[in-house]
Amino acid sequence: MIKLDKKIKDGVIKVKFSASAYFSLLRHCAVPLLSIATFTPILLTYLAKEKPETPQPQANLETAASPAPIIPSPIAPLTAPSPKLFPSPQSSPLAPKKLAPSVQTSPNTSPNTAPAAAVKPVTRQPLLVPANYTPPAIEIRVAIKRDVASVLIGVNGPAVITDRQGRGLKTIATNEGLPVIPGANGLKMGDLSLPEVIFVQPTSADGLVYVDDGWYRGKILLVAQGDRLLVVNHVNLEAYLYSVVGSEMHSTAPMHALKAQAIAARSYALVHIIRPANAWFHLGNTQRWQVYKGIRSEYQSTHQAVNATAGQILSYKGGVVESLYAATDEIVAWAHGGRGMSQTGAYKLAEKGLDYQQILGNYYPGVGLARLVLQN
Repeated sequence: MIKLDKKIKDGVIKVKFSASAYFSLLRHCAVPLLSIATFTPILLTYLAKEKPETPQPQANLETAASPAPIIPSPIAPLTAPSPKLFPSPQSSPLAPKKLAPSVQTSPNTSPNTAPAAAVKPVTRQPLLVPANYTPPAIEIRVAIKRDVASVLIGVNGPAVITDRQGRGLKTIATNEGLPVIPGANGLKMGDLSLPEVIFVQPTSADGLVYVDDGWYRGKILLVAQGDRLLVVNHVNLEAYLYSVVGSEMHSTAPMHALKAQAIAARSYALVHIIRPANAWFHLGNTQRWQVYKGIRSEYQSTHQAVNATAGQILSYKGGVVESLYAATDEIVAWAHGGRGMSQTGAYKLAEKGLDYQQILGNYYPGVGLARLVLQN
């Protein structure tokens, strides 16, 4: 069973909004806050015990026919960031409509309504994490292509196509592009006829899957939905965050700003694992949720920020806080009355010497830090 090891005060504020979707989605401006306390223990127990589907390749697996295009070699996951201005133009997701419990704050703090630089730092006791701590292996399902006519699939190493039960159907040759389209009775992958629901699963731990324009960790689910396709990346939560932090915040931001972003993104993702978008995926990969680009938005700095905060989330009374955030203080103030983390504000606070716990304390006063642990 997974439990939340709570360390700090009560109270919660969770705000998140998209800068780029600012005008087109005004109807979402009154996004309330959510702490999932009642159902979290049961659902987290399920997540801890759920075992990922592991394909069992059979000795007589067929080999997929050689397809037309040759896909590019995998991009090195930890390449140096290209120069660009902060914040990223794809910064900050827009949260979907939420339930509306009342906002609660601790007695000695109040929601920040002034720019971040003017807020007095909140002192916190450090969240002690054992040296041998390993976060639970939780899988998140991210929709990376929706309602598309076709996709190009490839792998960088040994991989197998499996059905929903994990039975091996075909093997795939390395670095060959396989066009996939929905057919009358399932999926067509090159010359192969396959069921309407399949997985593309690397057989090595460091294997990657190529989808149209990028490489992804984990495995890929393809679903025929009439004459369209749904493509979902099943990936470890911590590995998912390597990309999200690099997509949502500039990779050269101060380390404590990146750590604050990692914790906010982890909490947001965990809420959507508990409360998924639909039966096929937990959330999408765009600003509507959190921006996720696979390994092309991973950097040394984002790996460091995620690993240094492994398993840490924002919590209130044993529940997981849906920690929404936006690009600037102005958007946070306009959309949520000043309640929520400004990414540019976090950047400036880190430059002033505040650590990630102080940054989170200023934007989410009264909310505690917790870490996910396994309990037998």
